[in-house]
Amino acid sequence: MEIPEEVTQLIDWLEALSSLEKIGFCLGVTLFVLVFLKYFLFKKLGEFVNETKVGWDNELFTALQPRALLFTFVICINASLAWVSPESLDAIFPILSAVFILLFTSMMSSSIKVVTPPLMTWFNSNNQGVSVTGGNHFISIFMRMIVWFVGIYLILTELDIELSGIAATFALFSLIIGLALQHTIANVLNSFMLAMDSPFDVGDRIEVDGTEGFVVSTGILSTKLLTHSEELVVIPNNTLVQTKIRNMARGGGDGQPRRINLLIDIGAAYGEEPPHVKQVLNEIAKKCPYTADDPPPRVLLTNLGEYSIDFRIFAWIDNYADQWPARDWILERVFDRFADEGIQIPFPTSIELQKLPSRGSEAAKKRKRTHQKAARIQMSKDDRFYHEEHDTLKSYVEDLEKQLADTSLSSREKERIRGEIVTMSTTLERFDAED
Repeated sequence: MEIPEEVTQLIDWLEALSSLEKIGFCLGVTLFVLVFLKYFLFKKLGEFVNETKVGWDNELFTALQPRALLFTFVICINASLAWVSPESLDAIFPILSAVFILLFTSMMSSSIKVVTPPLMTWFNSNNQGVSVTGGNHFISIFMRMIVWFVGIYLILTELDIELSGIAATFALFSLIIGLALQHTIANVLNSFMLAMDSPFDVGDRIEVDGTEGFVVSTGILSTKLLTHSEELVVIPNNTLVQTKIRNMARGGGDGQPRRINLLIDIGAAYGEEPPHVKQVLNEIAKKCPYTADDPPPRVLLTNLGEYSIDFRIFAWIDNYADQWPARDWILERVFDRFADEGIQIPFPTSIELQKLPSRGSEAAKKRKRTHQKAARIQMSKDDRFYHEEHDTLKSYVEDLEKQLADTSLSSREKERIRGEIVTMSTTLERFDAED
């Protein structure tokens, strides 16, 4: 490809210039390039960035614009020396290379500083685990430190500076810092281990070393809990990693992680009919607006104490946050219903009574005996129905297992039968657990 005659004449004219004329020409070209970049190219690019919906690109453009201009200026100096005085360029080339590396490192560090927070925010929004408060800032600083470490290493290598002594000093300094901040560094690393393992989320109610509260935030050094008494408890992340954590928001089965089992112990005086007490407690638990219908509440006699017959209400709460309102609702209704039914709540054995308190009028006693008789009949029917359902379900599972042994069944039919066996076995285990 032949060079046009006009270009050849221009090259010859430039080569014929004196040194001062070449320097003036290089300064003019450099000034033109910088003005073109700042007032035309960067201006158009800035208008485009301002029209975008995201905000981080404005910060990135503001941080990189002056560095890009300075980078262009150094390129112009390099090109000018290569034309005007190649010997001078060879003499200062290591310095110019170090400046190039320094500017490029600064641009990379600024980009990481601006881009990391929105990137980590997007990542945390798609993550169901623990979101580490302050982690974005820590990751940004850590990545920028790596970039600057590599950049400074390349600069020192370019300038032929001996690195063995600096490396030894840096290693000793790192060892001293590591020993002094070992607990702090362990807390920082454990915060990211918690984020990966995600044993809880912000807003969950957890218990750690006997301290129960709601998770307010998880930082790079500690996790903060807000207790029921509105006290802020700060727990180091080391403690969380090394201690058993009880999470009330993750224990529910059947795909309901916020469900919790509500256990309430109620004592009745000796002389009361257990079926009568169980029926009353069961009715109260079923009417509670906080308890779940499936599985239904159940009342069992758990202990014959020194001065009371002890019953336990087993109920499920769909949301663990309703545990205390549900307990309050049930206990208040138990107190009122026991008074209506004539069921006595026993006194402690430390109180000596000359005689038992009056149980009411004859009409009240007669009404109580009628209710006790009805309760015995109803509870016997419930127990008989319960055992019949248990036996029927067990027989059905056994029949399915026999069907599964049939070799003529297709694989799809066998999969359906296996799934039904798993479902029925789970229900049967629930029967056995409640029995």
